[in-house]
Amino acid sequence: MRMEMKEKLRVGPSPHIRVPRTTAWVMNQVLIALMPPTAAAVYFFGWKVLLLVALGIVTSVGSEYLYQKLTYKKITINDKSAMVTGVLLGLSLPVTAPWWTVVIGSLFAIIVVKQMAGGIGRNRFNPALAARVMLKVFFTPWITSWVLPGPDAVSAATPLEYLGNGTKTVAEAVPGISDLFFGFNLGGNAGETSKALILVGMIYLIARRIIHPKIPLLYILTAMVVTGFYSGFNLEFMASHALSGTLFFAAVFMATDYSSGALTPEGKTVFAIGAGLLTAFFRIAFDYPGGVGFAILIMNALAPYIDQKFMPRIYGHKERPDVKFNRQKRQ
Repeated sequence: MRMEMKEKLRVGPSPHIRVPRTTAWVMNQVLIALMPPTAAAVYFFGWKVLLLVALGIVTSVGSEYLYQKLTYKKITINDKSAMVTGVLLGLSLPVTAPWWTVVIGSLFAIIVVKQMAGGIGRNRFNPALAARVMLKVFFTPWITSWVLPGPDAVSAATPLEYLGNGTKTVAEAVPGISDLFFGFNLGGNAGETSKALILVGMIYLIARRIIHPKIPLLYILTAMVVTGFYSGFNLEFMASHALSGTLFFAAVFMATDYSSGALTPEGKTVFAIGAGLLTAFFRIAFDYPGGVGFAILIMNALAPYIDQKFMPRIYGHKERPDVKFNRQKRQ
């Protein structure tokens, strides 16, 4: 009897209780969370949004497959991370963006930012966000033609353009808070219009424990506090700044990226607050509506150093061995 029980007893390394939480499963949850803002984009700007998203997916997945095939690396397109990058990039552009900008952006995101850095989990910067900033820098005339929702495609400026130039009040041309929140009567990138449906996606990701709520909430609140100090705590100005541009979309779907963000609990706090401070700084000091992208990329670059400062020490040691070694090396 004892021998039979011994044969059934298997000793192996931890963890002993496993949860089927694979990379593909996590990416599936992100794709589900992206459905509400995608549906809003189609509602406001038409079916061309789906074309941009589909083009982003096909280019991202195809370029990842070809790069890995040509470099004799393991094919990882089944983890669906490239698919998420394609969706994010497609939603990060206005509906008027030419098709080739999506292709160029997707190729840059996957090959340069992700694969050349070592692949998923090794990229220092968020691929979709880095591609969006690259397009903003080099292809601005083609990806900044904003139109109002509706079949007439009437050209319009984004609300952030009316909130800059040193103003501390909200111009009449800026849509009301309700319109900004739900996405009515404002131009912008396809996926960033309805903050209400972006929040639906955020709640889903938090409920599924994919993201930690402190990152998007601290990011948005920090940016609001800074604009509050700047405007003498004009609540309408603060809310309009927060609900304009890509702040909500990037805070939920890009600042929370595992690979390019901070990992320690304290590091996540510093990362989110730093991104909020930089976003408000770029918007106010430089009157630059695209400050969200640069702010997160800067924090992506600083994330490893932030984690290094907040990494917990090993039990039984006064300090972590790597910190002690680096200090002795400097001496």
